[in-house]
Amino acid sequence: MTDPENDLIGFLEKIIDENRDSFKKQGDFVVRPGIAYDRFDLTAIDGSYDMSLAGLVHHFLYEKGHYEKMLPDNEFEECENIVKNYPENIYGPEDDENIQSNLDELHHVARQTVGKKLKSLGFEISDEFKEILD
Repeated sequence: MTDPENDLIGFLEKIIDENRDSFKKQGDFVVRPGIAYDRFDLTAIDGSYDMSLAGLVHHFLYEKGHYEKMLPDNEFEECENIVKNYPENIYGPEDDENIQSNLDELHHVARQTVGKKLKSLGFEISDEFKEILD
């Protein structure tokens, strides 16, 4: 079983490497990873989940089977309902602080990974990313 955190980090680093040239040409950080609705802005970290980094993390965790391994059956059913019927939203447990804490950590790691990777490639990163990296 792959660890969700390392799997997520590897996925994000790979997608940034693969899209580095298009980031320079486009002037934005939109990727089409073949997951869910296939359009996510890696630098969308505040506001709506639709097409955001959080949305990408959510759909990645679902499509790679991590949610199914991490969540109790009833929570996985709720998660699957959100993925299938409300794809612009992300899953969050009703009242399980342990699960929420684990998910929050994965989303934080995703923001850190994207910020560090973009910065290491010489891209200008937003103040939101700079705060996360400090």
